[in-house]
Amino acid sequence: MSFSSDLLKWYDASARELPWRGERDPYRIWLSEIMLQQTQTQTVKGYYARFLERFPDVFALADAPEGDVLKLWEGLGYYSRARNLHAAAKLVAHGLGGAFPGNAEGLKKLPGVGPYAANAIASIAYGEPAPALDGNQARVLSRVLAWEDEIRTPFDLLSPALKLLDRQRPGDYNQALMDLGAGICTPKAPKCDLCPVAGHCLARADEAQEDFPRKPAPVPKKEQDWTILLVFAGDRLLVRQRPRGLLGGLYEFAAVEGHFDEAALAGRMAAQGFGGFRFAERLPDSKHVFTHRVWRMEGWLAACDAFPEGFIPVDAEQLDALPFPSALRVYREIAGEKLGRQQK
Repeated sequence: MSFSSDLLKWYDASARELPWRGERDPYRIWLSEIMLQQTQTQTVKGYYARFLERFPDVFALADAPEGDVLKLWEGLGYYSRARNLHAAAKLVAHGLGGAFPGNAEGLKKLPGVGPYAANAIASIAYGEPAPALDGNQARVLSRVLAWEDEIRTPFDLLSPALKLLDRQRPGDYNQALMDLGAGICTPKAPKCDLCPVAGHCLARADEAQEDFPRKPAPVPKKEQDWTILLVFAGDRLLVRQRPRGLLGGLYEFAAVEGHFDEAALAGRMAAQGFGGFRFAERLPDSKHVFTHRVWRMEGWLAACDAFPEGFIPVDAEQLDALPFPSALRVYREIAGEKLGRQQK
């Protein structure tokens, strides 16, 4: 039997039960694929259900305020996905009459839909024979083929992937490879004795499974030092919305890039426009790792008599309603506790 036949036979018997499996509604397929980018399947399940409850169709999502979308997305990370999701929904709902493009080329014109997502959606929703090449697929195929070339992006394997693709059931084939990569052909210690396509795997034949895929050397993450300040004005806490860019549209606390002693930090806060600034207590340190950078954060609780434009004072209920990045989760939790005490 062929590689694709053995793979699909296994998939028919062993496919994972996932909330979006069996869907043909392009809206639901698109939503799941965007959420699954760089996020574990188990995590996505709950968000997917909550999004569909709040936004059952593309019109509901398109007409929602961006803040509501970001708030519901909170904790999933990579917030540009949420903003692109909202922008794409508006385009489909109000520019395309609610109908998603019917092929991968059209889907790639939507904000936030790259080659992988476009091929995945098109293959599952429309049966287009397009390989959904992501990290999982690239790992599986590189081992099956013992692909010696360095793989910089999964689409470096496009030509051989097209040859292996099952053209009668492309959506199931793509999902089968996803399942295989997630549960059996894992990055470390692949379970080759359970693999339905082990007989086709050239890397296994050479006992070299973990030598593939060949990857370029990792780029070191940029490390940044930040000081996060929970600054009270009376019994309210000061927050502001971040501009476009990294974590754009989400809310944050006062912050200064770098780590300083109290005198230097107070001077920087005064230079930002915080009048009557004074420290209250030191807060725990925190660290957050992004894809390409690391934030090393020190924290302070403080107060002021005047604050610069752009900041807004909020109470505990308002704070809870605002979308914050997961990078600030530690300070967000402390802020909620402090506000609760202040307002009792």
